[in-house]
Amino acid sequence: MSIPNTLVVIPVFNKQATIERAIKSVLEQTVVCDLLVIDDGSTDYSASVIEKINNPRLTYISQPNHGVSFTRNRGIKTALKKGYKYVAFLDADDYWLDNHMEQIEQLIEKFPEASVFANNYHLKIGESRWNRTKFSNLEDQESQIIVKPFFKANYLNSILSSSSYCMRLTGNDPIYYNEELTHTEDTDFLIKVGLTKTVAFNNKATVIIDKQADNRSDATHILQRTVTNFCQYEEKHPNIEGLKKYLDINRFSIAVNYRMYGLIERAVYYQRKIDLDNLTYKQQQLLNMSRLQLKTLHKTKKILEVIGLDLRTG
Repeated sequence: MSIPNTLVVIPVFNKQATIERAIKSVLEQTVVCDLLVIDDGSTDYSASVIEKINNPRLTYISQPNHGVSFTRNRGIKTALKKGYKYVAFLDADDYWLDNHMEQIEQLIEKFPEASVFANNYHLKIGESRWNRTKFSNLEDQESQIIVKPFFKANYLNSILSSSSYCMRLTGNDPIYYNEELTHTEDTDFLIKVGLTKTVAFNNKATVIIDKQADNRSDATHILQRTVTNFCQYEEKHPNIEGLKKYLDINRFSIAVNYRMYGLIERAVYYQRKIDLDNLTYKQQQLLNMSRLQLKTLHKTKKILEVIGLDLRTG
């Protein structure tokens, strides 16, 4: 049985080097699904690459630049309007192995109580190097599980990648992305899913996240970035297991980033909201480092990733 009426959405912004690979990885799935590619105001040759691909299951539309959250939401709304039962996403940098949707189908059949389904993913750090993705507090290492408590599984890496999940639309209120955010929109989406949905997860990796690709979000100056208001979730849901620690780990990441740019006041704003017991000793040490020390460590981490060694901040 094939997944009934699934629409895959690929948002595109200046990805001429990788968009064809992403599209082909969807069209070559062992499970047939439709594909919607939304060009979010690209200024490179992405449109020319897409238009050369002739396949009846591929629909291509373009729009003025609105950002990735707006574009993903447009994909969700299109899927609902056209009567699809599921929507899945793939970033234009990344690609699927040919059994990705087949594995998603197995999750749907095995866990009918779930409304969000995700496979594991590999992080591509070199032409022929991948990092195996590990997750926190997953005591049950079976290949297919319901993730609970959800937030405790996300301390190390995110169970949901923007290229690895599929969401049920029928009989379910879909989660939308916060279009006001320039950064942490994926984190915000994950929090909302964790608070309201049942998530089924397959520990078998079927997605390649290309860490070598250009990061569009880095082009936004740090003082112009808008991130999630974590307090809104902490205040509304104080008793959700693992949520406070998950929020603090994300606050830590933002604080370190501000410190790296010498924006100490902004860093301290986030640090004051962190329960230090939720951080490792190494993370606590990073919050006391100078800008120069953090920049040196950040550069070292990138070098180690290229040669296949992972220097974790946790």
